[in-house]
Amino acid sequence: MNSSLKARTPIVRAAAVGAIISLLLMIWSLLDPRPMPVVVAMSVGQMIGTVSLGAFLVVLAKDLRRASRKIAGRSSIPPSPPSSRADLSKIDPEP
Repeated sequence: MNSSLKARTPIVRAAAVGAIISLLLMIWSLLDPRPMPVVVAMSVGQMIGTVSLGAFLVVLAKDLRRASRKIAGRSSIPPSPPSSRADLSKIDPEP
């Protein structure tokens, strides 16, 4: 596992835990529809869920950028072996 992946794993885990906590708060407000659980779910739950989504999107964007740089560094056409390269100056263009 490389160091950038190790650095991003705790962020993704925290984002997943935050999303679960947010969903639990929303479920609590559905099961107990008094004003306080609804207010807590709609304010605290939404804040936690939004922060966890943002953290996940940041990690996703960094990972996609790293992958695109890795792909851009490669050549799409592999070089031909030295023995098969023809000297194009010796080819007569007209028959």
